[in-house]
Amino acid sequence: MDDRPRSFRGFALLLALSLSLAACRPASTGPDIDYGPWVDGPPRYVFLVIGDGMGKSCEVAASRYLYGADTGLAWDSDAWPIKAFVATWDVTTYNLHASQAGAATYDGAACDPKLGYDPALAGAEPWPLGLALDTPEARTYLLGAATDSAAAATAMATGRKTDAGRIAWSPGAPSRSLAAITMSARYRRGASIGAVSTVPFNHATPAAFLAHSKARADYTAIAEEIILCARPELVIGGGHPDWNTSFAGTYAKSLLLSDSDYLLIQKEGGEDGEAALFEGLDRQGPGSLLFGYFGGADGSLEAPYPRHNPGAPAFTRGVEDPSLAAAVTVAARSLARNPLGFILVVEQGDIDWANHANDFPRMLGALHSLDEAVRAIESFIDQPDDAIDWDNSLVVVTADHATGLFRFTSSSAIGMGSLPSSRAGGNYEYPGGTVSYHTTGHANELVTVAARGAEAEAVFAGFSGAGWPGTAIIDNTDIYRAISRFLGFE
Repeated sequence: MDDRPRSFRGFALLLALSLSLAACRPASTGPDIDYGPWVDGPPRYVFLVIGDGMGKSCEVAASRYLYGADTGLAWDSDAWPIKAFVATWDVTTYNLHASQAGAATYDGAACDPKLGYDPALAGAEPWPLGLALDTPEARTYLLGAATDSAAAATAMATGRKTDAGRIAWSPGAPSRSLAAITMSARYRRGASIGAVSTVPFNHATPAAFLAHSKARADYTAIAEEIILCARPELVIGGGHPDWNTSFAGTYAKSLLLSDSDYLLIQKEGGEDGEAALFEGLDRQGPGSLLFGYFGGADGSLEAPYPRHNPGAPAFTRGVEDPSLAAAVTVAARSLARNPLGFILVVEQGDIDWANHANDFPRMLGALHSLDEAVRAIESFIDQPDDAIDWDNSLVVVTADHATGLFRFTSSSAIGMGSLPSSRAGGNYEYPGGTVSYHTTGHANELVTVAARGAEAEAVFAGFSGAGWPGTAIIDNTDIYRAISRFLGFE
């Protein structure tokens, strides 16, 4: 055991990281980022869990199928003291609304949050809650403009709003790269960092915490920066090139295979991907970076798919990709080997992909995997005889935005184990109107946030209603601020 003072151990780790990364700054990132001074304090453990495209209506529908009630998901529990609504607008959305109102374009120092999201037009709560507006006029407003995942993830990763399509990069011009909370945790506390995603590891949401880019679709440069420069202690995600070559996976795989620091666990046809991950965890040595590379034909990890089985929810599951719960468990165990703490970003990206296709059953399966993953995090923190507990941990569950403007009727066929009838066309359709989608794109709906941990109430204090008086609305940049407070950066 290293018995040097913690501050000395942290400094040594920081120096080693600085030396290893000093020569690895992609040209795209602009000037070097100043992450701020070292913070010497007890270890912290952060789990930021993002349901990509997860509107409140998706949460309620999934809870009905799984539990026969509207509030049965893990983060609905009373054990989670923070529950609020999040405005997700980006600079592109703001500027469109400002133009329509004859107001000035976005200025971070003097913007009007109601130009990003106006409760008077769409409600102070997301549908189907009581204060939501669901009129044709409200739907037109919600569908008029909405953030993309890159800008939304950037807001949570860096505390800064930006233009659509930018990853940890400031808006407008001139512009520059922004400091992500993950990298700040590494450089200011010596924490390990990890990312788990059910979609390609270099897709917009995980990328905002590990890379920088003006163009979210530049998958090659993003993969290169993550693998060669950010070098997170752990990544588990999709995009494996043997199943889909759209995400620069062939190049990424070559980088991983040529770097002896990486322990690469790959998807193998017909093999148990979950078992392979746990075996890799057992083989991971000191200083080894664990990279789990999976994904199917569309680049994503296969989520459980629900069956119509009234009274008892049931799912069909594949074995080649690990479950999100297993991936999160492996990630937490691996990162916990660092006595200085960690920050783990978890994305369930299939919710978004399902909603883009208006595929209601696939969305339910993706929500089920997210629910399982959050329960796995709770079990990890609850396990006895280690240094991690709720006093030094913070778990935040939220969405980057809503997708599909999903709705259902009060007499919907959704119930425990019950699915409405559907037919597949260009997008899925649902005869009888029991469930419905109103776009294949994003919507400017409020989403939810829930947080648990002994300090959750303290670090989220003062955000609710700050930009929208009289409401429980916070901004997505407040999620960054809450985690910053928890880590001692504010």
